[in-house]
Amino acid sequence: MKIRFTSVLIAAALLSACQLGPNFTGAPDQGLPVTWVNALPPSSGQESLAAWWQSFGDAQLSDLINRAFLGNPDMVSSALAIAKAEASLRSTRSGLFPTGSASFGGDNAGDFNTSTSHGGWSGALSVSWTPDIWGGTRREVEAAAASLGSTQAAANATRTALAASVANTYFEWISAKESLRIAREQLEYQERTYNVVKKKEAVGMVANLELAEARATIASTRAQIPTYEANIKSCENTLATLLGTTVDKISLRMPGPATYNKIPRVPTGLPAELLRRRPDVVKAEHDLHRATANIGARVADLFPKISLTGRAGSSAGTDFSGFWRNSTWNLGASASQTIFNRTALKEGVNIAELERDSSAQAYRKTVLAAFAEVESALITYAKLTNQLPQYQAAAAANKEAAELSLRRFNSGESDFLNVAAAERAWLSAELNLISTRQQIRMSLAKLCTALGGGW
Repeated sequence: MKIRFTSVLIAAALLSACQLGPNFTGAPDQGLPVTWVNALPPSSGQESLAAWWQSFGDAQLSDLINRAFLGNPDMVSSALAIAKAEASLRSTRSGLFPTGSASFGGDNAGDFNTSTSHGGWSGALSVSWTPDIWGGTRREVEAAAASLGSTQAAANATRTALAASVANTYFEWISAKESLRIAREQLEYQERTYNVVKKKEAVGMVANLELAEARATIASTRAQIPTYEANIKSCENTLATLLGTTVDKISLRMPGPATYNKIPRVPTGLPAELLRRRPDVVKAEHDLHRATANIGARVADLFPKISLTGRAGSSAGTDFSGFWRNSTWNLGASASQTIFNRTALKEGVNIAELERDSSAQAYRKTVLAAFAEVESALITYAKLTNQLPQYQAAAAANKEAAELSLRRFNSGESDFLNVAAAERAWLSAELNLISTRQQIRMSLAKLCTALGGGW
């Protein structure tokens, strides 16, 4: 009996080296270009995308993003999802090892009439093991490990998106604060101009129409101020939500012009690096790995399962004497094979293969979308950075024109309609400049996110 059982054990151990189903050798090559199709922006080549926001040199921005990583509910949920996936992997891996149980007990009985009693003790230990002969459990462990990798990549995607959201909202806050400052400065300038027009109108040097035009210009500028103030409060509320707190818990200060006007260089890298860097691409590859491993698990279901069991027990009287001399043992092996639902099991393999093919297409779609997203971000970033000098020149020229128009008006060489038009053009140019700078910062955040930065 011992020899036969040992032979079965050795055979099971040897066969357990077998694994059915296809082995995952990596995601298929998608044939990406060697470099980006569109021209690259100025690249540092040394800064890490893992913390691209630091390239802005704004300590307040870095602090906000770090606080969001710690307090945002989505980040906390991602951490819980990872812990759950790790527990699932440990649970699946436990299927590779034997299971056992132990029992120990005693009883005592007596007769009230004779005042006699008798009893005994008993104990037993049993162990069972289903060797993973066809590799089905190992394929399930492989799938669970891939699922953990997918969950971790999803958490990284959440982290990347969160950093971009915090940065964009912060940039919008800066833009709203700058727009408010410009509007107030313009309003003060226009009110001084209005006082000049009013004095001229009082002595009959200008018509009521020009005074009305001056009031209309002031009213138009003043009407914009509440919008900027509301935008500032809205951005602060959004930032508080992203940080997982309330607006009274955050305090923002306006950075200096040298900080918020800075345009960092971009560490772009190469297209092939997207496959290792972008969390959504990494997640899609793990999903494909999981689907591939599931095929082997379903193929293993088609083959017999062998179970090995062992049991040892003993008993003794009340005084525990002879407990070890009364020991017994039992060893056994059994095999089971499904007979009547073979069709369902074969279709399970077919379904697993179809899921693998579907995951391969999902991976392909993710890679192509990532490449297109980067290309679009490169175009936007290049367009805006090329426009910025033109908007700067336009703002300077409109300021000069407004001041010149006012001087000509004061000297009687021009009417006030030209002054009002020049002041409106100046304000519009200043706001366009602020908006363009904001769009550049936001496009840079989008580009770094598209390149897989932030995790």
